[in-house]
Amino acid sequence: MTLEYTEFPDERLIEIRVAGRLTREDYDSVIGRAQSFIDTHGTIRIVEIIERFEGFDLSTLWDGMKFDFRNIRHVSHVAVVSDTGWISPVSKAAGAFVSTKLRTFDMAHLEDARRWVREA
Repeated sequence: MTLEYTEFPDERLIEIRVAGRLTREDYDSVIGRAQSFIDTHGTIRIVEIIERFEGFDLSTLWDGMKFDFRNIRHVSHVAVVSDTGWISPVSKAAGAFVSTKLRTFDMAHLEDARRWVREA
């Protein structure tokens, strides 16, 4: 599976794991669940674990941007966890344009990332 999605309702936390290419099917399998989680819990936190990123289906780009613009104010903290070299600088650059607190972590520090988000 390219995309794994896990909810932790008591902590208002979503964890997303990416390993490979993000397809339209992957995107569609989680976007409704994520929107419902936000609608139910209000402000949430996210841990994104990017094991491998091999691109994405371009048909998800516009829908993903609309989802992000609509919901970014409902995401207080994001931890991006990856050993892929370009992920950290791109994440930090994107984080500079939003009020969401964003930190990047190496895969060896996954538990630190989870702890940081949970203690936020």
